[in-house]
Amino acid sequence: MFSMPLAVCHNDGMITNEIVERACSEVGAYTDDQMMSEFDRFFQKQPGICDFVAELTSESTVEIQELSLFLSYMVFKAAEAAERDSPGDLGEVSAERIESAFHESESWIERIEQAQEGRNTLEPDDSEPYLVQYVISELNQPLEDGTLLEDEQKGEVFFVLRTVISSFARKPNGKEIES
Repeated sequence: MFSMPLAVCHNDGMITNEIVERACSEVGAYTDDQMMSEFDRFFQKQPGICDFVAELTSESTVEIQELSLFLSYMVFKAAEAAERDSPGDLGEVSAERIESAFHESESWIERIEQAQEGRNTLEPDDSEPYLVQYVISELNQPLEDGTLLEDEQKGEVFFVLRTVISSFARKPNGKEIES
């Protein structure tokens, strides 16, 4: 039996804060033309992720759609940066992998709801904490028009991004997943 390349392969199985900051710094220096070119590259390299984000946010506002796609691109960029640090094959994330991550995110939401109702305790979610921290930080920033996201909008984008992060992660919830 042969093994396909891991989606993200780096030393400790986690994207570090330094990698996230490096990706942010790199993207922050892009011109508008470079950004458009990068989005084209993202759409070509990860069509499944882009389709998933577009489909899940299709009934949302344009701002939510754009924010979800941009943050998904940033996750991709951080995964690429991690890949440069520890070469392997980032590879295209498969539809099966995205679906599995989606179901994992749904289950995670159910565990949160049960914990809030006092029916169980919530285990910490240690899958890519620096990427999750980055996403949460971005969700709390004002949009380009100066408005803040409502809690429901933050939850929607976070759910999408948690799924994207899990799709790229080498060991979501401590399990090594191959693409």
